[in-house]
Amino acid sequence: MTSSMTNDLIYLEKEQHIAWLTLNRPDRKNALNITMWQTIPSLVQEAENDPNIHILILRSAVENIFCAGADISEFNRFINDREARDQNRLAIRNACLALEKFSKPSLAMIAGACVGGGCILALCCDIRFGDTASRYGITPSKLGLVYGLSDTRRLMDQVGPAATKDILFSGRIIDADKALRVGLINDIFPPQKLKQETLRYAEILLNNSAFSLREIKKIIARVQTGVRDDDNLSEDIFMDAFDGQDHKKGVDLFLNKDKN
Repeated sequence: MTSSMTNDLIYLEKEQHIAWLTLNRPDRKNALNITMWQTIPSLVQEAENDPNIHILILRSAVENIFCAGADISEFNRFINDREARDQNRLAIRNACLALEKFSKPSLAMIAGACVGGGCILALCCDIRFGDTASRYGITPSKLGLVYGLSDTRRLMDQVGPAATKDILFSGRIIDADKALRVGLINDIFPPQKLKQETLRYAEILLNNSAFSLREIKKIIARVQTGVRDDDNLSEDIFMDAFDGQDHKKGVDLFLNKDKN
């Protein structure tokens, strides 16, 4: 395993084919400051560039806390300094785009509170697993702020317009069962089994074609941006996949297994 120094507020660890993007600010319950947002793109790019990394998992190093949200102690500066406010906006936007556009599958492993900026990051991942004690909230309406369009789109892609309005209008904290029901997360597990089950799912993906997962992710992203029917690009992807080594290997394995 390779890792950054453990006193970094956010760092990347690599273990076999998995990159762990880890929030590590225990004194502030992982509240995301501008430095953390600004660090995320380079860490994601490091995982992107490593051919040995096939999956990224977002997690917390802090027990029972995923992320308390944005660092509100910075907000007084944003009130009085529009340039700093804009730097923060860009830092959040760039971090979210980097994680959302990561070409390989990404998972969020959520233990405990996942609020505000924590939800923003989790929604940028492809799959979200929480523990039964996890809870979720997006609270700009309590602070007189407005959730951005891109972040609102990410939320609405998962839970639909009715639940999006409920979550954003009320700013209330919802429990894991409710988050699972509305589609905010994909599954929940007992706290002591969250990592084990997340890794079990990661292993399923690692046993599938990395090419297929990457191209599926591209197709889903296109559908989410409004493409509704096959076009030359999607048809080329479909046709060309038959020439790929992953397909040939998969067919050979299936046929040999069938003979046995």
